Amino acid sequence: MTQPWATLVAIGENSIETRSWSTRYRGPVAIHAAKAFPPDARALCRATPYRTVLAGAGYESAEDLPRGSIIAVATLADIMEFSRASLREVRARAVRGELPRHEASFGDFSPGRFGFVLTDVLSIDDPIFARGMLGLWDVPDAVRRQIRESLARASRTRGARDSATPQRPQMNYKPERSRPHIQENA
Repeated sequence: MTQPWATLVAIGENSIETRSWSTRYRGPVAIHAAKAFPPDARALCRATPYRTVLAGAGYESAEDLPRGSIIAVATLADIMEFSRASLREVRARAVRGELPRHEASFGDFSPGRFGFVLTDVLSIDDPIFARGMLGLWDVPDAVRRQIRESLARASRTRGARDSATPQRPQMNYKPERSRPHIQENA
């Protein structure tokens, strides 16, 4: 995933990753920040609301964003197929607090595109170097072990903290009844 969207997912500010293609896959995914960082994506990091949201999470510039590594894990819970009403619906859900505040600003909700609904996002404190690929791909076993170890360390650290310490909220996703799962063409 290209930056800044990978980090926006990792910090809980983007829960619908928009794509031009769909998949039948549902389940765990690793959020990989691509090594490449196109100039237009860098420029977005200086624009509102990207700049404000990233700065709020401690990223002062595009150069601070991790690249070429896995920075979070999540569950791919659903696929949305966008219609002319989708952007309006996403904005309304954000206003109601069902989605992150700037969700509609962080994706292309054009009719005919798809939204990968990501839930249960856990950021990885120390990014794990991994060679990425286009589309969904299998994470090598050695990298999976690193991810499990990183999450276990984070869990022990969080468990040792004072229970009064606020934790990053998880977005609770409830599929809309009218939204069917989208199947890939065979």
